[in-house]
Amino acid sequence: MLLLVCAYYSVAYTQTSDVDPKVAKNRNMGLEASAGYSIALGTYAAFDQKNKKSGYATSGWLVQLTFDWMGKKDIGLALQYTFQQNPLKDAANLVYPNGIPESAGTGNWSNHYLMFGPVFMKTIHHLHIDFKVLGGAIVSSCATFHTPDPTDTTGNNYNKNIATGFAYQISAGIGYTVSSHFTFKFNLNLLGGWPGVSRQYGSQLIGYEKYKDPITGIEYVKPVYSAPVEYEIKKVVTTLNPSIGLVYRF
Repeated sequence: MLLLVCAYYSVAYTQTSDVDPKVAKNRNMGLEASAGYSIALGTYAAFDQKNKKSGYATSGWLVQLTFDWMGKKDIGLALQYTFQQNPLKDAANLVYPNGIPESAGTGNWSNHYLMFGPVFMKTIHHLHIDFKVLGGAIVSSCATFHTPDPTDTTGNNYNKNIATGFAYQISAGIGYTVSSHFTFKFNLNLLGGWPGVSRQYGSQLIGYEKYKDPITGIEYVKPVYSAPVEYEIKKVVTTLNPSIGLVYRF
């Protein structure tokens, strides 16, 4: 779709002159939409069962929406929302057997990012370049954040908890400016974060059992309580993401 839109504007502006640098510079705000491939790296892609931080993630996809406000000397601020999804490897079945619907291997990582930070952006005739360093928050949902309730003895006590943490992105882009408004570009970014979740279960009543006093021989029923359980799950998300996008400057 992005290629078709850019092709349309390229044809529409073939009869116009080159982009006026002064006009482009006066348009100090930009809105960018992009989509691309998400390559899982490092611990995020690991399936070592002995490593509690293994993410069991495979390559997936992401979409991004970015707002840029440019100040003087080609320096500005960017605000960005990113949605990313990475399927789980089959190896996750061995660790999280109560996933969706029967095993975690049929699930995926769903990551939401909201970040902001400085951006460098420059247009030289038709050539567009930019560089961003962003930081913010990640909100993740995945079978790896499993915190089963000890009182549930059915074996189906699957919890797909929401994990949160700090996130970052380092990105570079290069593109072709087809008019003073529109730029078609290619991006490459390193995106990651440290989502985590903690949950506690106190001692809870799980049932009753019969007890016979060995001295008196009297039988009675006594309550049975579960032991307190505390979960502390931390993961590391790291991905390399090539994408294509369209920038509208105004």
